Amino acid sequence: MRSRTPRDRGTSFPARIAQEVFMGNRIPLHRLVIVASALALSACADAPHGGLTAPDSPSLSSSVAQDRLAALFSQTSPAVLAVTGTVFGDNDEANHRLVFGVENEHVIPAVRNVLSHFGISASDYEIRVTAPIHQVATLRDVWRPTQAGIQIHFGNYLCSIGFNATAGTQRSMITASHCTNKQGGVEGTQYFQPLSTVDGTVIATEVADPAYQSSKTNPLCPRGKICRFSDASRAVYSSTVASSPAVARTTGANNNSLDVAGSFTVTSQDDAGNAAGVGTIVNKVGRTTGWTQGRVTNTCVNTNVSGSRVHLLCQTFVAAGVGSGDSGSGVFTITSGTNVRIVGILWGGSSDGSSFVFSPFNQIEQELGQLTTTQ
Repeated sequence: MRSRTPRDRGTSFPARIAQEVFMGNRIPLHRLVIVASALALSACADAPHGGLTAPDSPSLSSSVAQDRLAALFSQTSPAVLAVTGTVFGDNDEANHRLVFGVENEHVIPAVRNVLSHFGISASDYEIRVTAPIHQVATLRDVWRPTQAGIQIHFGNYLCSIGFNATAGTQRSMITASHCTNKQGGVEGTQYFQPLSTVDGTVIATEVADPAYQSSKTNPLCPRGKICRFSDASRAVYSSTVASSPAVARTTGANNNSLDVAGSFTVTSQDDAGNAAGVGTIVNKVGRTTGWTQGRVTNTCVNTNVSGSRVHLLCQTFVAAGVGSGDSGSGVFTITSGTNVRIVGILWGGSSDGSSFVFSPFNQIEQELGQLTTTQ
């Protein structure tokens, strides 16, 4: 059925919307290639042993001198790197000395004491202040406590956590309605993070996903369609799984990075539904395209979902990147620094990945009940 052109409250937007996890565009696990990655730390970029011009001191360039430094490094490296605040140890053959990295200058005396204990001459080593080395975690890794923006797995598909919230006394996560085993209606979908094959713990179980209405029960619903005001569902966390109200923050907006560099703090939520008008810059963090950011182009758009009978009423369109698996991502505005306001849940996007669609927060509460997302 040809999509009806939505009534806009802003600039033009493609009328045909592809729901990226529902009806053929979500990510089936049998097509997913999982790459386990580990941080590789290179000790140094030492010069090769061959083809070097002899240094001024022949004794230092001799194999005897090199063997001596290698032996000293084997003896001292474990002791030095046991000192709190040390970063690395290296036998720098190119410069004929041992090099040790420390986080700050206050660590230097302790390192010197260790080397002095081994009788190492000051001419045989160098101590450098250097930034500490951290392992890099991505949105697709295991996260405990959980936070918004990270990957979740249900059935044979992948989505993203939109935001964590409290509903009454229940610790809950909010994601898309189509990120359940059956869109509309509660069937107790179980969620894993990041994959059931990585961690078999059920992190949460679906408890709220209102049934979709037809034109018989909702006069705003087109004939032959099933309708709601939000593509959102709620799952209650298992008692053994910790959750955080934070939103994962990657290294930057619109740079395709999935590496988590910190977090956003949720300080407010758009209960009134008026914080994301046309021209407002909004953001989302999702497991596929990471942190993307763009301007709202249209508001309160009645939207057909390609390849299905689903029709979403009064949705918001944004000119920002999206990909399969980003469904369920929370949409937010940045109020100051890393403080954010939750404004909705992303559920779909244009087929070229240049624009996404979200359900406004007030409409999510209208269907799921009152939610508290702030810390």
